[in-house]
Amino acid sequence: MSGVGKEPTDPTLAIELASGVRWVHECYPEPIGHVHVSVFLVETATGHLLIDSGSFYHRDSLARRVGQLTGGRGIEALILSHSDYPHSGNIPSFRRDWGDFEIVASCADADIQGLPYARRVRIGETAEISGRPFTFLDPPLADRSHTTWVFDEASRVLFVADGFGTIHPPDACASSWGELDPDGRAQGVFEFHEQTLPWLRFADPARVMNALHAIFERHAPAWVAPIHGPPIEANDLDAYLLDLSRAIERIAAR
Repeated sequence: MSGVGKEPTDPTLAIELASGVRWVHECYPEPIGHVHVSVFLVETATGHLLIDSGSFYHRDSLARRVGQLTGGRGIEALILSHSDYPHSGNIPSFRRDWGDFEIVASCADADIQGLPYARRVRIGETAEISGRPFTFLDPPLADRSHTTWVFDEASRVLFVADGFGTIHPPDACASSWGELDPDGRAQGVFEFHEQTLPWLRFADPARVMNALHAIFERHAPAWVAPIHGPPIEANDLDAYLLDLSRAIERIAAR
């Protein structure tokens, strides 16, 4: 694969984006294509951590693959973008499988979100988790107020939810965004955001895009790693942002 980084020995388990960061890709079928509901496995100095826990729909597959990738040890921490079930639904099962790993969340009140055992971090904070620094960002594209984007300072991968998704063809689940057919990518970006972020109908497209560009100026990513879309390499980011800007304008004009 040209756009995605080096593949591990068994590419059916995960695809390596950057040093120590693997994309464990899963998809959910929609009438108009597939939508990713992925997780990302990060290797640290002391073990492994996950970004999100994935959907219960993929529970067995994720547990098997993460278990194989970690040599059966599982994870020692999980960073949660937000507590919707597609992101947090497998936490109880994974804790039964791998023990009482640390959970990190940015929600204002972890008890209300059903995460009384979570370590709380604040938006704008850089925190060390499993010996690796992560910065927690306020997302311009989200479907819940307690959502955070997570920037891995070591690999410069930006993990995002719920924006930056793309509805993709069923035969392209393991492709990066840059590897998708250019003729269908823009429509996939539009369809995902129209379906997932209905508040964009009332947004000022220029303000949304300005907020995104400000994040990328402060935290220039090697990869943007969406939970609900194929990863976007830095070389493809301008093209994605152009498609996204046009998609938001279309949504706002309806």
